[in-house]
Amino acid sequence: MSDFKPKILAFLCNWCSYAGADLAGVSRIQYPPSIRVVRTMCSGRVDPLFVIQALQDGFDGVFIGGCHIGDCHYQDGNLYTLHRMDMVAHLLDISGIGRDRVHLRWASAAEAQPFADHVTEITDVITKLGPFDKTTHELPLAALARALATRRLRWLVGIDRHISEEENVYLEKTDPEHFKKVLQEAVSAEYHKGLIQELITRGPVTVREMSEKTGLPVHTISLRLNDLERSGVAELDSCEERTPKFVASAA
Repeated sequence: MSDFKPKILAFLCNWCSYAGADLAGVSRIQYPPSIRVVRTMCSGRVDPLFVIQALQDGFDGVFIGGCHIGDCHYQDGNLYTLHRMDMVAHLLDISGIGRDRVHLRWASAAEAQPFADHVTEITDVITKLGPFDKTTHELPLAALARALATRRLRWLVGIDRHISEEENVYLEKTDPEHFKKVLQEAVSAEYHKGLIQELITRGPVTVREMSEKTGLPVHTISLRLNDLERSGVAELDSCEERTPKFVASAA
């Protein structure tokens, strides 16, 4: 769409990116009027759920701006941001939405032109993607929100740096590549469970129906459904010609 003007929600760090945006304005540097700014004290304050909420609210993309690595006002807040947004990018890819809807960039308080360049670049990418249809992606977005709210993912992404960069009591470090694989497996599992949870909360549904609606193999649905049953989230509702239907647990 040649006349499409994307609406992008920008979370900007107070000490660097927001100051860079302010300097760009004072310096009258031109960039697309595509962003709606939310000022945060640190990019590390941007919860991954904020990103999903922005897409659910109808934004076409999200821009997170922070200090350069090593220059964080809170020492390492932007490092946590980097790891969280890597996880979000993976989730967006497996959900079919795609990581290009969300962008993380660094800019100092003195980098007015680089900030403007970031906005221009991100606007161009989102424009080429076209409008984000939140209705079409309603189920994946709801599943993403469920996955990102789980203790499992929040805990794993929170300890990432500690176990891969610091030694334990045995003077050992966890291999970063091994941990990355563990995290990606957990991300996929929690997203799949999020899809199933959304479907079973909407009424009785069979494994086959879940597979058709999510595109996941029957084996994967059965595996994750078992996880949900063991944790008391899902339960058998009824059988239709020997085919079981499942719903969310009343408790």
